[in-house]
Amino acid sequence: MKEFVSPEIENNTIEELSRQLLKANNALKKLQEEREIMFANISHDLRAPMTAIRSALDLAFSEQNPSPEDMIKTLELIDRRAKTLESLINDMYYLYRIGASKAEAVPEEIDAAALIEEYFYDLQIDSKYDDFVLRLDVKPESECVVKINVQEIIRVLDNIFSNAARYSGKGSTITLGAGKSADGKSFVITVEDNGCGIPEDKLPYVFLRTYTVSDSRTPGSDRSGSGLGLAIAKAIIEKHKGTIECESKVGEGTRFIIGLPVEIKED
Repeated sequence: MKEFVSPEIENNTIEELSRQLLKANNALKKLQEEREIMFANISHDLRAPMTAIRSALDLAFSEQNPSPEDMIKTLELIDRRAKTLESLINDMYYLYRIGASKAEAVPEEIDAAALIEEYFYDLQIDSKYDDFVLRLDVKPESECVVKINVQEIIRVLDNIFSNAARYSGKGSTITLGAGKSADGKSFVITVEDNGCGIPEDKLPYVFLRTYTVSDSRTPGSDRSGSGLGLAIAKAIIEKHKGTIECESKVGEGTRFIIGLPVEIKED
């Protein structure tokens, strides 16, 4: 019977394997920490509207002869908080579907510049933006084709515009820009506001699921969104093999830059 001889492994190979294992372990640890923070934030976001709804119901039941005006105020409060819950739950589920690759996209080839112009005209008739100045800046010779799921890209733009409106005062300007990149390989969409801006040290975290409004530009502000809008936007754009970035200066405003790959036609 032959004696077993263990194979020789070079020291540099062992060191490389150790580095890879350490890197993978650190990545898993970071993911676990992010999940714990996300669940803590979600628990907080769910608890706040539920507490308000419970308090409103307790008040309504404790009054023997509430006036119609008081009942209307109570119902309006419950309605607002229920909408907050609904938004949070829907966004959590949508984000899960994207991460689990269960939100199957049905991409189609679209004239990118025409899509942006059509989206802008829809914004102009949306009453949500009546108190804002909306501007469109599509660069000359921006015609190109992108292969996208239109409804998903519209959701990205909706999320970013809602974010811009939420953190800009009435009368503020929100500009939708578009054009091809210098190398012609990407169609670049920008959304720029002149709101309060984001602190520089917070910029690396704005697209994280763990980043909440309480960390953001206006702590304690009333909101109906879930706080997951930018995380959803990033997930959708990355699913389309694109890029999304954020630039901001406190007191000056914020600019989101989206890049989508252009369909290059073979001659």
